Amino acid sequence: MDNVKTYKVKYQILTPVHIGAGQDLSPFDYVIVNEMFHRIIVDELISSLNQEQLRKFYTFVEDGNITGLRNLIVENFNEEKFSKYKIKVFPNIADKYKRNLNNINNQLLISPFVRTTDDFKPYIPGSSIKGAIRTAIIDSIVQSKGYKPPKSPGNNSWELEAMGALSQRKGKDEPKPDISKDPFRTLKVSDVFISNDVMAIGEVFNARVDKRRDRITTVGIQMIKEVLLGQINTGKIVEFEGEIRIDEFLPSVRGVARELNKDFIIQCCNEFYNDEFKREQEFYKLALDMHDIIDRMRSLFRVNQNENECVIRVGRFSGVYAVTINNFRNPHNRKWRNTRNLFEGKYPMGWVKVKFLE
Repeated sequence: MDNVKTYKVKYQILTPVHIGAGQDLSPFDYVIVNEMFHRIIVDELISSLNQEQLRKFYTFVEDGNITGLRNLIVENFNEEKFSKYKIKVFPNIADKYKRNLNNINNQLLISPFVRTTDDFKPYIPGSSIKGAIRTAIIDSIVQSKGYKPPKSPGNNSWELEAMGALSQRKGKDEPKPDISKDPFRTLKVSDVFISNDVMAIGEVFNARVDKRRDRITTVGIQMIKEVLLGQINTGKIVEFEGEIRIDEFLPSVRGVARELNKDFIIQCCNEFYNDEFKREQEFYKLALDMHDIIDRMRSLFRVNQNENECVIRVGRFSGVYAVTINNFRNPHNRKWRNTRNLFEGKYPMGWVKVKFLE
């Protein structure tokens, strides 16, 4: 349609990204062999067992012998027959798997990246990218209007109110938020399919700055995640393409509150996420062991707004600042200001450069 502008968009992955699939994997779902993670086809592996192996399998199940089942799967795994996909594993994870395979107190859970259900291709959901854009635009609108945060935000109806997405109801004095007038109805963002070559299994650490030692120290538990690696830790450009569509027809015929366009999206994202990166730099200022990483990130983050570029932050572990509106932050975890999440204990997560291709 002539009223819908379609942009090819290039996404350059700057730092590791994790977008979870919603369910963890146990050693009954995967094996690690030669520092490679294999998601296994469990039903087919079990069906391939001979009579003696099946007898062992059912005995282990009846006895609740977890380590017996784990080892039975490893011993009978065949990559050509039972591997749905494989990706590399950081050495510390491969070692942890090997050391704890017979330890029933260690569940060895891994959080997988979101993938398609038919052929298990990893992808960044368009909804995650759209959410990052939405946060930046709402923040810009809220700050420019001097909108005051509600005492009890509850649902997101206040966002519609701030954007002017309101309708007058019959017999009512005050207009009410109307989702049909939400400007983001005009914005469609495609899923972005990525390659297994830049996926890996590693640990995410919750960390804080130890001001007495001038360095990062990890706190809390470590989390094993499947991540999309970024340029910061691969040393090479990691990029993929998708589409963004903007419907310029809806605002004029459907009463949508305001028009969105490419330039406004780029401006809002750069303003919001550049401020977020400044906070990131400030947080790590006293951590001498993070200075090299931050310097490298600063170099990667250079964007040219005139060249249709902006930065966003997506996925889990992006941090409270990146997913909430200035002056509207009220997270349940009161320690959120004092810690950050780092992949392998040193890489901030979720940063992506976006370039609209004319």
